Amino acid sequence: MRKQSRALEGALLGKSQLKKKVAQIVLAQGNIFIKGLLRSNNVSIGNTKADFAENLNAGIDAGVLTQAVIEAWLGEIEGWGNQHVYLFEPPSISRTRVRPALEASKHVGLLDRKVSYEFPDTLTLSTITFLGDHLSIAWHRSRGGWERAKSKDFRRDEGPDCFEYRAYRERFDRSVVRFEWRPGDPYCAIMVQLPNEGDEHTQALGRVWQDLKELGLARSPLTKIRLGSAFKRLSRKTDATVQSTRLVTQGGHVELVSTLSGGGIDAVAAVREVRRGVEDASFATADGMFSFTAEKYKQLSRTIKMEGYGLESRLRIWVQCKRDDVYTILSVIWSNNAP
Repeated sequence: MRKQSRALEGALLGKSQLKKKVAQIVLAQGNIFIKGLLRSNNVSIGNTKADFAENLNAGIDAGVLTQAVIEAWLGEIEGWGNQHVYLFEPPSISRTRVRPALEASKHVGLLDRKVSYEFPDTLTLSTITFLGDHLSIAWHRSRGGWERAKSKDFRRDEGPDCFEYRAYRERFDRSVVRFEWRPGDPYCAIMVQLPNEGDEHTQALGRVWQDLKELGLARSPLTKIRLGSAFKRLSRKTDATVQSTRLVTQGGHVELVSTLSGGGIDAVAAVREVRRGVEDASFATADGMFSFTAEKYKQLSRTIKMEGYGLESRLRIWVQCKRDDVYTILSVIWSNNAP
């Protein structure tokens, strides 16, 4: 994947340049969010990606979808959801020392840079935003490629020979890793949009720790917060629909599962009674599959499906969502994670 020019970073883009970035980045986001961008700015929506692209360009030409509007939207959408989340104890640095530390680091040029348009081949520190009550740091890595576009295939005769051309469309996409810390919270989070395969997460976390040290925010890796208690409590409460729970102890585990399409284990009387009869203190940790519905949590933009892994102190959000959605889920997790 070709790297994008740094000359465009932090600069005001012309309409043609902005349209190119929209094609590369905005159209890679979920359809429901692109519709939301168009709808909230009174731009015609359409039904297909082709319609979205045409209407986004029309909105740019009309001066409605400005660079500032699109960048603010991307900040809420890109890199939120479809990710793994780890919680850590917050850095020991005081809030008042964060900005001076960032300004004194070699990465000061990225400070207050809210959006990156790059597609780096390796995980690369790309944006740093600090608003006093919220520190957000992002890394990007390209994961684009080529996909078949059969409608563009064609044949051509050249003398006695016939040639068949098979078309591929270049696809731009990228993974995002985030370090998020609101100094008022008793935790910070690292959010990883990379598969949990091999040493992918180990390498990503290593890169985060290295850059946080260079930024003067943490001298060493922060302490991971155990989340098994939260997943145990959630499996017996009504904060979420519990599709399954796996209670783990040394030498064995107990697993309870609902096979209903529209309900969790609480909707199955026999399974519900078994869960109520299990003593949580007998188990060291728990895993589980949970759904947080938009009907119950009005602040959610959509229903969020989440999987918790107690032994790894990791949670997996299975759908793309917004920044506030992720923080709503984390607040529920935290409220259930008291000792």
